[in-house]
Amino acid sequence: MKNNPAIIFFGWGPKYIDLVTHCIRESQLPPYPIFLITDTATDIGGLPAGIEVVRHDSQLSGKARKTEFFLCLPEQIETALLLDADTRVIGDVSLGFEKAEKHGIAMVPAPHYSLADFRDFRQVMLKEGVTPLGQIIYNSGVIFCAPHRPDVQAVFESTLVLAKKYRDQVWSDQTYLSLAIELQGFNPYTLSPSFNYRAFGELISGSIRIWHSYEPLPPNAGSLEKGYLHRYEKGKLVKAVKVPL
Repeated sequence: MKNNPAIIFFGWGPKYIDLVTHCIRESQLPPYPIFLITDTATDIGGLPAGIEVVRHDSQLSGKARKTEFFLCLPEQIETALLLDADTRVIGDVSLGFEKAEKHGIAMVPAPHYSLADFRDFRQVMLKEGVTPLGQIIYNSGVIFCAPHRPDVQAVFESTLVLAKKYRDQVWSDQTYLSLAIELQGFNPYTLSPSFNYRAFGELISGSIRIWHSYEPLPPNAGSLEKGYLHRYEKGKLVKAVKVPL
């Protein structure tokens, strides 16, 4: 990549720092600088060497804290892959960086893909003047983005406004981000589920590039047999449907 790419993890507290460490060690990450965005109190002593840490004083809690961290990425980063701590990068993800550079954001729809039906988020949509008509919810555990583009900054700023407005509710950061995309009229590039496979039983076509689950990575995740759609069942990736080659 020509535009100062980076890998960014969000994490706070010992459990998630440990998960980030395992993700880095078990992933096939591209050779880009790696950053951790965390709060001001978390002990990061167990991180692998070479990880640059950015600390931010946070007011929000839980997953909503990520909405603050979206706006804390170092200025020199022009394209970034933002990863949750329960991910493993096991394949080529260059397409995500290319599409983020062109479109600003590249993401994968969540398996639970209806924004209005995610924990009845329709009530927030209606309060914000958005009529539920089947709008999509993106999974925010894997985001390719050009974080300092003005239109992307506007989406992240709107996301934070929503998170603060509904801070007493139990919504996740990805609901706010998906609604902000609607409110800003932003059109991200939609990547296939291979870039954010959640292991909820959804079908796999081709290969998995990013495994996003607390479940252990199956041994054959990077070498699925051609001619079949697979799915994750009881700890294994199994053949589900035969398809023509």
